[in-house]
This record gives sequence, structure tokens and C-alpha cells, in this order.
Amino acid sequence: MSRFRPTVAPSGRLARLSVVLDTRNAPSRVREVAKMCDRAGIDALWVADHPTLEADGSRLEAWTALVLAGLDASRARLGAMVRPPLRPPATLAAMARTLDVAVGGRVEIGLRSVGEHVEEYARTLRELLPGGPPLSVEITDPRAIDVAARVADDVVIPASALQDVSALIAQIRAGCAAARRDPAGLGIAVEVPVSIGRTSAEARARASDEPLFREIGHPAAFGIFGTLEQCQARAIELAHLGVTDLRCILPNTPDVHDAIAQLTAIVLGTLGVLTPNAPRSKAPDPPRGWGGRHG
Repeated sequence: MSRFRPTVAPSGRLARLSVVLDTRNAPSRVREVAKMCDRAGIDALWVADHPTLEADGSRLEAWTALVLAGLDASRARLGAMVRPPLRPPATLAAMARTLDVAVGGRVEIGLRSVGEHVEEYARTLRELLPGGPPLSVEITDPRAIDVAARVADDVVIPASALQDVSALIAQIRAGCAAARRDPAGLGIAVEVPVSIGRTSAEARARASDEPLFREIGHPAAFGIFGTLEQCQARAIELAHLGVTDLRCILPNTPDVHDAIAQLTAIVLGTLGVLTPNAPRSKAPDPPRGWGGRHG
């Protein structure tokens, strides 16, 4: 269907590279990390409503965090995964329309699969925002897959379901067939825990004290984990399964800027050149004279 605008991998990348901003941070830190990501070449920045937002004053409200990110990110797209019960569709549409104009048409909206009325909510948003921000829907069960196939530009596989990512993608394609929709016309995003380091020990140290990973799963289990080479191998695997958007959840560490800088390298390449488990290219020979060589 031509009205859908699925996320596709940018030229020269295996998938779109997104970072989920941590709303536990202070407003100044959210802005600082958003600026780091924007300058490092991250394609999109996301925020998410927390399940216990109503009772938890230790987090920034998600839309507020998105507005803060937009103050310092002049290039990256800006997305919010929202919980429909928190905002009537007319309210969210008005907020999205205003912010989208302010940031030059870079806003995206995602819906958590909460309750039985997600499809109705999504259709109302589309009516209120014709030609507006792209819409993604989280999938947690077969019914959510069917809804996403009918109304969404992208589906979102949450981190808690990564152990079943291959099976879920097969179900997504079946859902598209049932909805008479070309599977290539539906983007597939994954919210994925990531810990990257120059060594596996550095990646492990960054992840070890992150309480969020105890909730959603450790990167070493089903996420993206290890050295740059190990993380790229996982990114290649996910891209070949059909993932078009990696929404990376990073450890909230003081040196997150270093992880962001390394992160951008894991999606470089194309599906036609990089394949899972392919042997690495031979390292170049050392220069003449190196290490006492004379020939």
C-alpha cells in the first residue's frame, strides 16, 4: 500500500541505527547525549513511556524528553514510543503536529500494545495526522502482529521478545500475507540491549551495573554484545533476518559517548556484501621492514 512509509536501511548501512534515550537522566544529560548521538551520525533518537510513569517521579515524561532532545539534535529523527492510555489520540496528534513542524518533519510515533483498542487509536491518529509522522506498533502477541500489518509503517519487537526474533519475523510475514500486504512494505524495528567495548571485558563491565538489563535481558543473552567485530556480526544476523531499524538501549554509564562512537561502525556495509558467519577478509601483510623483515 503506497500510504505506508516503512523504515529502510540508509544507503551504505545494514539497518537504520537508533538510540533509545534514558529518561532516568536529568534534562541536561538527556540533551547532552542527544547532541552526542546527532553528531556521531545516529539516525534516530527514541524515548519511551515507562510502564509505571504515573507512580514514578524519578523519570522524565517521555514527550518532554523528546522535546529536550530536539533542542540539540538538528539532523536525527525523533521518535516516542507512547502508551495510548496516557494521552487521548487528539492530544497526542496536536503535540506531534506542533513538534513535527518545529523540528522540520523529523518526528515519528510508536504505540505500545496496551489493551484492545490500539488499532482504533492508530487509525484515529492517522485520520488526525494525514501524511504526518510515520507510525510503528509494538508486537507482543499474534493479535498485535495482525494490527500492525493493517495500520503501521513499522512493527517493533521489544527487547523481552528477542529470544524469539526469528519466529516473530516469520509470524510478521504471515500477518502481512493475511492482510494482503507486501512484507517488504512493513519495516521491522527491534529494541535491543547493547553493550560494546574495545574488549569483551570492557563490554561486560559497562553492562554489569545497569539495572535496566536485569529487567529487559542482558545484551550477552540475546542483544548486541562484545567487541566491535562481535557486535557487527550480530547486526549482520539481524539485518539478514529482515530487521530494518536497530533501536539500541545502551548502559547509562558516564562514558556512553565512547560506546556511541563505536556503535556507528557496526551497521556499516550492505546485505549483498556482508553475510552471517562469512569469513573475514585477510588482514593486509605487514609493510616491508616491519619486525625485521627485509623482503
